[in-house]
Amino acid sequence: MKEQAARQQGAALQKGAATEDRQEKTTAQAAASAKYREDGVPQQELERFARFLLPKIQAFYQSEEGQRLFEEWINRRNAEEKTGKCKGS
Repeated sequence: MKEQAARQQGAALQKGAATEDRQEKTTAQAAASAKYREDGVPQQELERFARFLLPKIQAFYQSEEGQRLFEEWINRRNAEEKTGKCKGS
């Protein structure tokens, strides 16, 4: 009788483990599909591009030319707001 109970318990544990494996697979598949955006660009590639581009943008805006162009843009935007001709930048 004890052997039968042990076998049933073992079978139940195996069944539970199989269910957990299926749930993990489903979760992994959902996570993998979530890594792709609607436009088809993998999230990882987008993040890699951002890590590449951000330092270059920061360096540009810290340079004299970047600061000058930013000031010109601010002045142009303020002038457009005063005249009511805001183009949405």
